[in-house]
Amino acid sequence: MVECSNKTCEIITETVCPLLGIITAYFIFLSPLKEIQALRKKTGECTMNPIPSIMVFCNCLSQTLYSFTIHNHWNYWPNFGGVILGLYYVAIIYSAKLKPRVWNMSTTVLLGFTLLCLIGGALAFILFDDNYEAAKNSMGIIGIVILCGIYGSPLTTMYEVIHTRNSSSINFIMTVALLINGVFWTAYGVFINDFFIWFPNAVGTFSAVIQFLLFLIFPRKSTTGTDVNEAQSYSSVNKDNYETETDVSGITLQPSELSEKDISNIV
Repeated sequence: MVECSNKTCEIITETVCPLLGIITAYFIFLSPLKEIQALRKKTGECTMNPIPSIMVFCNCLSQTLYSFTIHNHWNYWPNFGGVILGLYYVAIIYSAKLKPRVWNMSTTVLLGFTLLCLIGGALAFILFDDNYEAAKNSMGIIGIVILCGIYGSPLTTMYEVIHTRNSSSINFIMTVALLINGVFWTAYGVFINDFFIWFPNAVGTFSAVIQFLLFLIFPRKSTTGTDVNEAQSYSSVNKDNYETETDVSGITLQPSELSEKDISNIV
C-alpha cells in the first residue's frame, strides 16, 4: 500500500478520488438512458446496440459482489446504482422488438456473464468463506474477465476510426468521462494496493487515452453538399437493387422518395 506523508494526501487519495470516481461512474452508467427511453416509446424494431447497456448490469453486478468480498463501501455505491440502472435497461431492451440474431447474442452475453458473477459469488462467499485472499482473487479475476468484454467494444470503434480516418464514431464527452473516471479509480486502487481495482481501471484509462488521441489525429469529417449529390445519384442508379437508402443525415427513405426537394431540405 502506498503511504501518504500528510493528512491532505490521505484525504485526496482515500476520499476525494473515489468520491469523484463515483460521480463520473454514474455519468457513464446514465449515458444510455436517453436512447433507452426513446426505445421504450418506440413501437418498431430495435435499432440500437443492446450489448453496452447489458454490460452495465453485468459489470456492476460483478463489482458489487467484489465490494462485498473486500468490504469496501467506495466500490459498492457506484456499482449498486449501476445494477439498478442495468436491470432497467435490460427490461426495456427485452420489451422491444429485437432481431433474432441480436436477441440471441444479447441473451448469450447476459446469461453468460451473469452466470460468471454467480459462480464468483459462490466461490467467494461459500467455498472460500474462511480464506480472504482466495475469495478476493476468485471474485476479482471474474470481474476482470467481464471487463474484457466491455473493453472489446472500443477496439471496434478504434479500428473503424483508423480505417476511415474519421473520428465521428467516437463520443468525445464519454471518452473524457471514461478517462477521468479511470484516473480516479486507478489512483485509489494504487493507494489501497488493490490490483483488481487499479489494473482494470488503468486499462480503461489507456483505452480512453488512445481514443482521445485518435479524436485529435483524425478530425471529424463534416458532410458536404457534394456528398449529398453523390448519395442522390447512387440512389437513383441502384434503386432497383436496394429496398431502402439511408441519406447522410441518418434518415431512412424509400428510393422513390429521395427527390431534389428532399435533398434541399436536408441540406
